[in-house]
Amino acid sequence: MKVEYDSVLSEPLYKEVEFYAWEKRLFQTSFVKRLKYLAHFGGGAFVSPVVHSRYEHTVGVWKLAALYFPNHDVLRAAAILHDIGHLPFSHAVEKPLDYNHHALTEAYIQDGEIASILHSANLQPEDVVQYLRQPSPLTGTREVLGLDHLDSFLRDTYMSGRMEELPSEVLKRIHCSDRGVETDKQTGLQLLRLIIRDHELFLSPLLLAVDRLLAEAISILWNNGGGSKEAFAKQTDADVIAILKSSQNPKVRAIIHTILYHPEQIHVHQATSEQGIRCGVRKVYQKSPIANGRALAETVEGKAILNRLEQLKKEYEVSIPL
Repeated sequence: MKVEYDSVLSEPLYKEVEFYAWEKRLFQTSFVKRLKYLAHFGGGAFVSPVVHSRYEHTVGVWKLAALYFPNHDVLRAAAILHDIGHLPFSHAVEKPLDYNHHALTEAYIQDGEIASILHSANLQPEDVVQYLRQPSPLTGTREVLGLDHLDSFLRDTYMSGRMEELPSEVLKRIHCSDRGVETDKQTGLQLLRLIIRDHELFLSPLLLAVDRLLAEAISILWNNGGGSKEAFAKQTDADVIAILKSSQNPKVRAIIHTILYHPEQIHVHQATSEQGIRCGVRKVYQKSPIANGRALAETVEGKAILNRLEQLKKEYEVSIPL
């Protein structure tokens, strides 16, 4: 392994790490490179400063895996491949179109392009798939924060300008065990506050509305023979935008035009009239880092912070001029 700057394996938040040749080859596969063209924030990237892609997130998660588990090759491979099944605009259209990005990820890991690289490193695709299915330092355990979401919360809040300290400085006070992310109490509470800030942004009414409108437009296309399910799953955000903009359906064109050029015309209010498009928050992230041997979510201070997430569970109605 070697440590050097490599544009394929770089992102701006964390220091460079040692990498294997097979890891760089995984990053250069079509499945992983496609993540460069998927916004990590989904449709929220159109109306917020959080515009990084799932590729930068993936590089970040892999760097954390390499930092804390340098000799765990299966974990390192899983970190690179964990997001490759995501759809255009990520979670926005997954449920409406009846996809499961976890199932797609597992199928792509066993594709010949990726499987051949894993085999060259004496790794089995089935082992990587199984690792992603179980609680781990990467995905987190039932109550404990994992490296995947650690990167998300650090990166999102940094990109949104809501982080007072550089992520690289925070990492100096964090380590990771088989149980998940561990730190001191003060830093743990700081991480919980970052989790709150990230949720307040990506679950804000406007960002929820944009995702819901995208799902509505894509569903209209889908229900009118908009293409094959397999082909859609491998498209990029830009591919879908182009399709929406050229649609023969005036409602579809109006939705994407409003999102791209006039988001101020998106009206969001508490759901009461039953006349708009419904959207809402039903699930929030409740995992926490470990401090002094126990998950902070189990402590009085941790519960007080995380209880604020419950206040974000609301139902809205969305409308735009048509």
